[in-house]
Amino acid sequence: MLSFLRQPYPLSELTLIKSVFHSLLFGFIIAFSLIVFQPFGSYNWHHPSKNPILAGYGVVAAVSVFLNFYAFRKMLPRLFTEANWSVGKEIIWNLLHFGTGGFLCTVYGSLMGVMPFTLNQILYMSMVAFLMGLVPAVLLVMINYVYLLQKYRPLEPMEKKETPAPAAPSTQEEELVLVAENGKDTLGLSALNLLFIEASDNYCTVFHLESGKLTKTLLRSSLSRLESQITWPGISRCHRSYLVNLEQVQTVSGNAQGYKLHFAGTDQVVPVARSYSGLVRETFVAA
Repeated sequence: MLSFLRQPYPLSELTLIKSVFHSLLFGFIIAFSLIVFQPFGSYNWHHPSKNPILAGYGVVAAVSVFLNFYAFRKMLPRLFTEANWSVGKEIIWNLLHFGTGGFLCTVYGSLMGVMPFTLNQILYMSMVAFLMGLVPAVLLVMINYVYLLQKYRPLEPMEKKETPAPAAPSTQEEELVLVAENGKDTLGLSALNLLFIEASDNYCTVFHLESGKLTKTLLRSSLSRLESQITWPGISRCHRSYLVNLEQVQTVSGNAQGYKLHFAGTDQVVPVARSYSGLVRETFVAA
């Protein structure tokens, strides 16, 4: 069980628009459920503003979701790195959301005059929310984990899909000349000898073969700038920080976080962003 909780798991995409949409959707579902089904004894509770007050809990739920899945991640970026994220962390983070929701519901209920703002009440509401979310949080993460493992199962580069051969390229087209931002530092190499390019801050490291040996060349340039200088069709973006030569990929592994590309001569693994996973599946056929 502990080994399962340590398995890699992807972090949800952190965008403001997506976070606001999910927060509002979750809040609407909560408000709708409270008003229509009236659980937790609210059916026997009578108040002239009953429905607006119950709807307010939906607003509280929306705020709680937004805090947990966007604001807190923005404030604590070092805690949320996909390289260190796991199934167990995803479950715990989802459950902490329910604890936050319980606290905010107590604050809201106190302001509305329907419950006392005491430590016991906070613990009670947080525990109720936690217990309500325990089973769904665990099940949803497990189901999604199994789905992602199947989606990103290892691929076998030796069985590439056959595509029509392009028109015979000229020698000039096969030769790459990468120019740094200063316009002076350049790197000339055959497109077939390029493995991948990794971006870091204002620099890019070019991993390439030179006389059959792995060589690393550092250029001061953005990845987008170098990408614009490459026209060879086998070289493509696979991640915001990587350009790869798909012809040089030796193996393609995969886990719940996505595909990983492996190259000969280096232990460094190149991640494939989930938005580019279709490119990998189109290029390679599953073993």
